[in-house]
Amino acid sequence: MKKVAFVMTLVLVLSVAVCAQTVPKAEPGGGLYFDVLPRTMEGRVMVPLRAIFEWLGARVEYQAGQITAYDTVGQTPRVVLRIGQAQAQLSGQPYQLDVPPVVIEGRTFVPLRFVAESFGVWVDAKGRTVTLQMPQYKLKAEMAIPPAAGSHESKIWGIIAKWYTAKAGAPGAAVIGIRVLADQVNSNAGVASVKVVAKWGDGTFTQDQFRLHLERTGWRIDSRTSSAVH
Repeated sequence: MKKVAFVMTLVLVLSVAVCAQTVPKAEPGGGLYFDVLPRTMEGRVMVPLRAIFEWLGARVEYQAGQITAYDTVGQTPRVVLRIGQAQAQLSGQPYQLDVPPVVIEGRTFVPLRFVAESFGVWVDAKGRTVTLQMPQYKLKAEMAIPPAAGSHESKIWGIIAKWYTAKAGAPGAAVIGIRVLADQVNSNAGVASVKVVAKWGDGTFTQDQFRLHLERTGWRIDSRTSSAVH
């Protein structure tokens, strides 16, 4: 019932707010780049607040733990969220979240599906991949569902994130954000691969393929191949 009610509410919201529709940010690779990796919490994908709302093109106010997001030209809040509280609002109507917004290491994370669908994005999760689409704008962004904390995949994601921070942090080549597209891990064979799309400070975008192997002390990067994304 909850999902049906949400869909009905969403249809109503979109039907009365067409003129104020927020247009997602169009960039190579589908946009949506994270400077802090998303997480999975209680089975829900949580993403950094700034990244998702900037991608949606929403106007956001953040004060005293309350997140208020508007369409680009709208005056009525599309969503209202509060840190640590599962009670949210969608166009003024109450909505119960499965997982509330949370602050982790000074960064605010919000539920991806709720925020995206609230602004008219189609969200489709299959296996370990989430696809976000707005066909009317020919916009599509895919991302891998963040792995469980402590897993081999989680450790590998952390190593890849550190590579972009440490190895690509030189002036003029700094990475602005990344999005993990897919990962494949065979812990028995001690091999893994990760596909990432990255946005760089010089205005370029790349799709990078990392290959890793497992040593006694942990996972290590063997190689990285890269191609431009236009």
